[in-house]
Amino acid sequence: MIPVGIKPLDTALGGGIKEGSTVAFVGSIEYDHVILMHQTVLNALKKGNKVLLVDFRQPPHMLLEELKNHGIDYAPYIENGSLLILDGYSNLYGQGTHTGRNVLPNPLDLGITTALIRETINKDGFDLFVIDDLTSHYILQPNPKSYVKAVVRLVNSVKFAGVGVLAATCSDVFTRSDLTAILIPFGYIIETSEGILRLKRSPYPIYIPEPIFRYIRTRDGIISAREYYSRFEGLKSHLKMDEKGRIMLDNLRVQIVDEYSERALIETVYDFLGPEEGKTFLYSWGKKQYVGQKKLSKRYPTDLREALEDVLSLTEASGGGILEIVELSKERIIIRGTNLFPNGRGYPYPLHVHYAGSIAQFLTELTGDEWEGKETKCEAMGADYCEFVFERK
Repeated sequence: MIPVGIKPLDTALGGGIKEGSTVAFVGSIEYDHVILMHQTVLNALKKGNKVLLVDFRQPPHMLLEELKNHGIDYAPYIENGSLLILDGYSNLYGQGTHTGRNVLPNPLDLGITTALIRETINKDGFDLFVIDDLTSHYILQPNPKSYVKAVVRLVNSVKFAGVGVLAATCSDVFTRSDLTAILIPFGYIIETSEGILRLKRSPYPIYIPEPIFRYIRTRDGIISAREYYSRFEGLKSHLKMDEKGRIMLDNLRVQIVDEYSERALIETVYDFLGPEEGKTFLYSWGKKQYVGQKKLSKRYPTDLREALEDVLSLTEASGGGILEIVELSKERIIIRGTNLFPNGRGYPYPLHVHYAGSIAQFLTELTGDEWEGKETKCEAMGADYCEFVFERK
């Protein structure tokens, strides 16, 4: 399997894209889909695949520089011979005729171009054929439908030879019918648009019900928003103050709350309601944060440990303390916490019952079964750590 590099997508695919498959990366003029394709190519090279890349979008040296800005460095693989780039750009736009071993002589002559590509693949024994991108050629064609047919024939012939194919295309340019037609030979279709990634098609079973994920474009490539926000630097870079005096985390309004304020709120609940009713209230307050989030929960991987670890990492990234799983079974989960928010010592009642409610509701939304949680130990009451026990009802 070749990982795409977006953790929840690779989980949905059972580890990544099956080697020898055909994959279309579809997107808009923001070109996130192109970066994601090259991210996948880099992962294929790291696994020892031999790759032929045909570049129609820009001169190869500019492509290499562009990709370095997103953590994709092809130089070592060009040097060791595992990556060959064919220049399909210079003879489209450059003055005069460009010649050389790795230059396509007349890219607009589809018959010659596809024949040269197939010959190179067969002669040098490539494992993967990559096109960056299908759109550049499409807009230059006097007869776009002939181009679509040529691409379909090329992809199918390469696939028939047992070689995998990756291609990028911009859906904003193609007509609807031409886009549908050119995607026919591809087994996988991965679409990116405005920070949302969708797995539109897969020839193999998908391991989660709704393969739709938020992503962020970074200097390390395209990564899942969940992974990005689990890092403090990721959270910090997306916090903005708007002109109305609101602190926004993308489209979510947030506020800085100090420990004293939250502890005062929790202590006030206990003062007014007493210890037992206070715990019930705080537990319900925690549950409320995840009530109705079933659709969001479905986007988490089906692996319970991985889903929980993702949620717990967000607590750490946001300064809420460290939570770790110490026991996990189908019926019982124990989580241990240190330096949880709010911190404090010398209080007679547990201060983090709302954590128990939040995680219990998350488990309920994720699994479809009802879970109950308790804070059985608390640092505020003198314990060395906080402990939360969850049981499936």
